[in-house]
Amino acid sequence: MSIYIETQSLIYILLGLFVLLITAVTILLRIKKKKKLQESIPGVEEMAKTTFFWADYHRGKIGDDK
Repeated sequence: MSIYIETQSLIYILLGLFVLLITAVTILLRIKKKKKLQESIPGVEEMAKTTFFWADYHRGKIGDDK
């Protein structure tokens, strides 16, 4: 006893499975990216602000004492 599936139906089934596979891989990759968010290091933003402040100060953009 064999099962006969028309060629057109088989193509539709295979295309449907292909689309489902691509959708599943896309969802898994998005979930993986969300889990790998970089944690901020405390104080880095303040250090950057201070560094840029002093760089501008020494260039003469801040505090003209002349």
